[in-house]
Amino acid sequence: MSTKAYTRTNNLTRLAPLVLFLTSYMPLFILIIVRQTIANSDYLVWGGLNFDALLCLIKHFGISLLCLVLTIFGLIGTYVVFENLQLKVENGYTIKTIDVSSMNDEPLAYIATYVIPLMFEDYSNLPNCLTIIGIFYIVYRLYVRSKLLLVNPILSLKYSIYSFRYMDGDIERQGVLISKDNDILESDCIKVYNIGYQLYYGYKRVLI
Repeated sequence: MSTKAYTRTNNLTRLAPLVLFLTSYMPLFILIIVRQTIANSDYLVWGGLNFDALLCLIKHFGISLLCLVLTIFGLIGTYVVFENLQLKVENGYTIKTIDVSSMNDEPLAYIATYVIPLMFEDYSNLPNCLTIIGIFYIVYRLYVRSKLLLVNPILSLKYSIYSFRYMDGDIERQGVLISKDNDILESDCIKVYNIGYQLYYGYKRVLI
């Protein structure tokens, strides 16, 4: 196993962090759609194709339509991202873990901290919407610069997240791994592909 390429850092393309961010908020988007639709159910009548009907749609269901578009875009984009990672991981390298701990409980804290407080806002109020958009932008900027990139309640339905340490020659390094494997342990060999600073995608490799 080569020990000279471990320090190389690959970064996801600009749209990849965005779609991962959008899918991490998909539970909130769905709750907003359901909540606003129920609250404004009296306006769910056909008003014809005219300017007044369009204004009514935007006023009472605009944020829901936006959430629907963002959800679809996020899901499709995330699917493409992980399909590409599945191909690129073969260009990665094999390491042997010296310490592994599960981070599968992190998405629960993410939901409690970032999703639930925003669920009860009034999204029919323009100032509230502008405030929420501002908050989303700030969280997004923090999100793409941190390990939160892999802390995603939707991804957790299919993938597991680990904090791990390994030896890079004589240097001990650490990182966060997202993998379909749910049983990675100490001393396991894993094939990893770097996707950001201390962020990896990979799978457990059985050496024969």
